[in-house]
Amino acid sequence: MGGKSDGSRGVLVADDEPLLRRLIDRVLRERGFEVTTVGDGDAAVERITAPDGDRFVVAVVDVGMPPRGGAPALEAMLARNPDLGVIVISGVSPDPALRESLTAWGAVFLAKPFAPEELVRAVDEALEASVRRRGGMRASGRGSGE
Repeated sequence: MGGKSDGSRGVLVADDEPLLRRLIDRVLRERGFEVTTVGDGDAAVERITAPDGDRFVVAVVDVGMPPRGGAPALEAMLARNPDLGVIVISGVSPDPALRESLTAWGAVFLAKPFAPEELVRAVDEALEASVRRRGGMRASGRGSGE
């Protein structure tokens, strides 16, 4: 389960916790995703802005990772790839400012700790949001009037 109809399966994971990065990597690879993990937001932005950065269809970003947090990285990643599916993970509940950003980014929020099934469901939701932002017609094959 999980995946995009056009074959793109690249997921970028940015979290400062190595154990969690490995867990996310394993869960998503078992479901056929191509996963790249990094330990901070600057490295995530570098990956997205690299020549092959358009292979990523979803980013899983810890909003609370040092040094500056994941929000500035997400802003930069979405500036490069506005159709990127976004999953924000955090060990704390989102405050009003983060909730506003989540809405603006079209992001899925996933509270730590989470079960593997919750992660896969969040990836599916982020992929669906990404397809909708791109126009959605490729996903269904139908126009909006049907």
